[in-house]
Amino acid sequence: MSQKTKHLAYIALFAALTLVLGYLEATIPVPVTIPGVKLGLANIAVLIALYLMGPRWALAVMLLKVAVTSLIIGAPSMALYSLAGSSLAYLGMYAAWSFGRLSLVAVSVIAALLHNVGQICAAIAIMQTPALLVNLPVMIIAACITGVATGAVALGVLKALSPLKSTAAQGGHADDRLAQRHAAAIAAKRS
Repeated sequence: MSQKTKHLAYIALFAALTLVLGYLEATIPVPVTIPGVKLGLANIAVLIALYLMGPRWALAVMLLKVAVTSLIIGAPSMALYSLAGSSLAYLGMYAAWSFGRLSLVAVSVIAALLHNVGQICAAIAIMQTPALLVNLPVMIIAACITGVATGAVALGVLKALSPLKSTAAQGGHADDRLAQRHAAAIAAKRS
């Protein structure tokens, strides 16, 4: 099986995982009534894709997550919030991951924080009121808690998958080599 075929199969797997996790998340009640506060379970798949395959493939998973979820939910405004939050989260996740000195859990917290900031910015732009910033402190606290949880789950999954090592192309792009180093570091920490 070619490397490209493997990557496409993994992307399909991760995209399906984001849908299952998103559905699961919808069944779990969140004790906060502020719109936009969620567990972020679907982001586990994006984190795993980033660390296992590299940023280009994680971006594809994130975009598929936004597109397919938006088609299923059918609410255009939700698509805008999701795209704004997910895009900003991805940029932060990629920057923190590229830095190479932060743990996967720290990268997850950064992504969760930026996801909520992106959603608040989208809401302010759509509703044309900065009064929504009053929700930001609660969203920041929620992002820290959920970011730690999703990062810990993603780390546990990656440790369990360490025999697979990285599916990133051998040699190739610098980001692919960085994905291989991250996967090797996680495998080395496996207990």
